[in-house]
Amino acid sequence: MKRAGATVALLAMLAGWIAPAVAVAVESAAGRKDPARAITSQLICPCSCGEILSGCTCDTGKAMQGFVTDALKGGKGHDEIVASLVAKYGEVIRGAPKAEGFNLIVWIAPFVATVIGFIIAAFVLRRWVGRRSVTAMPGGGMIGAPTTADQDLARLRARAEAELKRMGE
Repeated sequence: MKRAGATVALLAMLAGWIAPAVAVAVESAAGRKDPARAITSQLICPCSCGEILSGCTCDTGKAMQGFVTDALKGGKGHDEIVASLVAKYGEVIRGAPKAEGFNLIVWIAPFVATVIGFIIAAFVLRRWVGRRSVTAMPGGGMIGAPTTADQDLARLRARAEAELKRMGE
C-alpha cells in the first residue's frame, strides 16, 4: 500500500516536470518553422484582451505581429525584437518573467509548493492509515491491540450473558 502511494506520488511529480519540457520542445520546433510565431507566442498583448500575441485579433495585436514580421525581415534578432517591444510596452507583455533576480521566486515557488504539498499529503495519509490500526476480520476477530472501546464492549457482552443465564434459571 505504501509502495503504491509512493509510486503514484513519484509519477505525479514526473508528469508535472515532463509536461512543460514537452511543451517547450514543441514550441521550439514550431519556432524553427516560423520565427515570427516563436516570438509572438512568448508575448502577451498589452491591450485589454490579454491574449497571447500570436493568437490575438485586436488592432494592437495585429500591429505588434506586423512589427515582429517586419523586424525579422529587416534582419533583427529575437532578443532585439523582444527588447524593443518591452521598451515600448513594458515588462507586462512578457508571457513569463525573466529568470533573474526577484523573478526567480516566480520560477522556483511552484516547485517548492508542490514538494511541500506532497510532504503534507504523505504526512496526513500516514496519520489516517495509522488510526485504522484495529480492523475487524470476517470471522469476528480483531487485528491490532484492543482499545478501551473493545474492552468496554467485552465487559457489556459478559454482563449481558450473565443476566441471560440468571433469567433462564
